[in-house]
Amino acid sequence: MKKSQLVLAGLLVGTSFAASADFVFQQRIAPVQEAEVAAASGSLVQCSFSYHSLYLKSDKTLWGVGKNNDGQLGLGHTTSQLSWVQIADNVDSAGCSYDAVHILKGGVLWSAGRNSQGQLGLGHTTDQATFQNTGMTDVARIEGGFYTNHILKADGSVWATGRNDFSQLGLGHTTQQTTYQLVNITNVKKVSPGYRNTKYLKNDDTLWSVGYNGHGQLALGDTTHRTTMAQSPLSSVKDVASGAHHTVILKNNGTVLTVGYNAQGQIGIGSTINQSAFQTVITGATAIGSAPYGSFFIKNGELWAAGQNNYGQFGLGHTTDQASFQNTGVSASNLVVGFYHALIEKADNSVWAVGYNSSYQLGLGDTTNRSTFTEVTLP
Repeated sequence: MKKSQLVLAGLLVGTSFAASADFVFQQRIAPVQEAEVAAASGSLVQCSFSYHSLYLKSDKTLWGVGKNNDGQLGLGHTTSQLSWVQIADNVDSAGCSYDAVHILKGGVLWSAGRNSQGQLGLGHTTDQATFQNTGMTDVARIEGGFYTNHILKADGSVWATGRNDFSQLGLGHTTQQTTYQLVNITNVKKVSPGYRNTKYLKNDDTLWSVGYNGHGQLALGDTTHRTTMAQSPLSSVKDVASGAHHTVILKNNGTVLTVGYNAQGQIGIGSTINQSAFQTVITGATAIGSAPYGSFFIKNGELWAAGQNNYGQFGLGHTTDQASFQNTGVSASNLVVGFYHALIEKADNSVWAVGYNSSYQLGLGDTTNRSTFTEVTLP
């Protein structure tokens, strides 16, 4: 991942679902316009819907730690990993969907892990403990979702596979897919999957959405579900970050807007009242991010967060939810978040972790939760 951009693909903090539930989510801060590559010494990999963490080194080796019950680390077994272990080599970039890992080698997509909804795109629904060639080529970017996976090809086309009960794959119907299908949208620079919904940011800075919209999270100004693509009334959109049932928008002028579900204060307006119309929360921001029930922005180089903080994943030293945006005190060049946990990279290339750690996902060699950022010893 490019270290010049803070990643949150968005921040995944926690969800209100129980730890055994089938939903976790995160969003990336700032879109990447081309295939992501490791920085000088390496970079964290954005891992949505996961209890594991990944680090891509500059020598193109991919390392992982944490939960592996579905074979998502691609090691050929289902034993979780207490310490960092190399899981692949010759990797150009990587990404995750719910308990699955996807890697690019020369533009070819390989995947491992949970596949109960066909999200690996292999033509079946059997989990895979080793990386499998999906047959997808010329892939530029991976955008994992909730039991779905979305990819951008080098030609700007979008392809998707997996769960589709609310038309979240953007195919105009609700039929589950076990192989990648071409989505009827062009000129896309970022795909932002949420919980059974998906947003698409085009190169002309227009925003399009499809799927579940019960709380107004499709950014369309209503709560009507969509089975076909619909264009948001917003223009000049720089970035979009999807939570479970809420959305964060960054406009080209630095204005941050939030909308949707707000029971944990995740849209940062000082209350827990849902909003079906966009709320302006800040101006002068440079980047945004979202968790299932959390939102984030960067202003003046500082990271601010609002929403669910049940395992201390904001790094504030406590576990109290925040209905207004709080300055985390963190300055980071890159930040990724999994199920209730987060890892950041600092300017000196050091990595720090915080939050839930039941499956060793913080990479600290233990299962102790952290409510303040703790430095990680990298492989």
